[in-house]
Amino acid sequence: MARLPSRTYSETAASARLLDLKKGGKGALEEFVYQHQEMFYCIAFIGTLDPDAAEALTIEAFRNAIVFVKQSTPKQLEQGAVWEMLSTFIVEAVGKYHSKSGGFSAGPQTDPTMDGSSQMDWETTVILGTQRVKRCINTLPEEQKKVFILRHQLKLSLEQVATVMNEHQDNVMAWLHRARVGVVKCLGRG
Repeated sequence: MARLPSRTYSETAASARLLDLKKGGKGALEEFVYQHQEMFYCIAFIGTLDPDAAEALTIEAFRNAIVFVKQSTPKQLEQGAVWEMLSTFIVEAVGKYHSKSGGFSAGPQTDPTMDGSSQMDWETTVILGTQRVKRCINTLPEEQKKVFILRHQLKLSLEQVATVMNEHQDNVMAWLHRARVGVVKCLGRG
């Protein structure tokens, strides 16, 4: 039976690609951009809701990431956690975009513990099937859907999600917990 590559193997392969990029290989640059462009653009578009701004932020993030890779030592690039390192560039670009518009949006402060969802075990719902989960995600209110996608599909930290959404981290946590509860309730209905 074929086995999927381990996360360690994937991180090692990603680190090797960054080392190839550092060496200046054109193929490595194309592969690097191709591999991450969709995720960078998705994060930028969710944060700005403007296709032109998202495109400009994606390009800016790639430029900064490539400069960082070229200035880094091979030891820094071999330390793993490639996506965590790369995601900081697009999150910073979106954060700068929001800071030009005046900081956090004026949303209500919400408490994630009010609905009791902070005790929910999200991982058990994955067993129920990805198609059903996707269908349930699409039924969520817009801000809950965005934070859910940023956190679980694009694997950003809560702090990064708050920066992209231009919201307080408490609001993001509340939306995320409510999104999880909504998905679980939807999955329970079938």
